Amino acid sequence: MSRGKTITKRDLARRLHERFGFSERSMYRLVEVLLEEIKTALERGEEVKIFHFGSFRVHRRRPRRGVNPRTREPIIIPGARTVIFRPAPTLKALLHAEE
Repeated sequence: MSRGKTITKRDLARRLHERFGFSERSMYRLVEVLLEEIKTALERGEEVKIFHFGSFRVHRRRPRRGVNPRTREPIIIPGARTVIFRPAPTLKALLHAEE
């Protein structure tokens, strides 16, 4: 699998502008608002499902034991919240078809 170009919010806005004809500035704002809504929902502990794309949810990792690689001393790695993305079957099939 080759690594492609990184797509930025500006790139998304430009593509939406080209596709729908609205101003690039308003499309940039649309992308920002969409991402802000996803972030807010995740902060509230809600799962975000986007049909034919995938779902985002917050996962809480428990604290665990580890070892400091430099000193070899045992340490406790604190728990953390992280976002998990699970692709929809449609997206998964599309990505596997490219291999």
